Amino acid sequence: MTAIDQFASPLILRRAWAPPAHTVLSPPPAASDRPFEELRRAAPELGVSGVHPNTVVALVALYAALLLSFWLFFGTLETALTLGVITVFGILYFGLMAGGVLVADSAPRSVRGRSFGDFLEGRVLVATGWIAGREALAQILVLPAALVLGGTTFGLIWRLTAG
Repeated sequence: MTAIDQFASPLILRRAWAPPAHTVLSPPPAASDRPFEELRRAAPELGVSGVHPNTVVALVALYAALLLSFWLFFGTLETALTLGVITVFGILYFGLMAGGVLVADSAPRSVRGRSFGDFLEGRVLVATGWIAGREALAQILVLPAALVLGGTTFGLIWRLTAG
């Protein structure tokens, strides 16, 4: 069979889940001081079983430190435009990523989220199953920390050897 052959029987395509047509939707809840509370949560347990928000903040801080080291060691008049564009793209990317993760993974108001210590001692639900909290923290932060260390080392060598 090739891509242009007709199928012997029609394919039945299934759409993503939607509430049945006969369901009566309730009116939206009253406005709160946390407007994202009204969002439908695909996995409402994420604030209790997902990555702790401090981990996301640490990830963004490591990349900010890397960017700062680039500015300190390589920032000249000739590189200012390139570093400026990288800074703007970094702010956009990490701002949207961190904001989205922090909103999506926040526990609903009625549920108390776990502390950072509980996150480290507990388990985290990821796409492939459950892992330890410390393992999740290491998987998220080791690469950016290595990049900061390598970028700073490279920058120091550059500054010390540049005439």
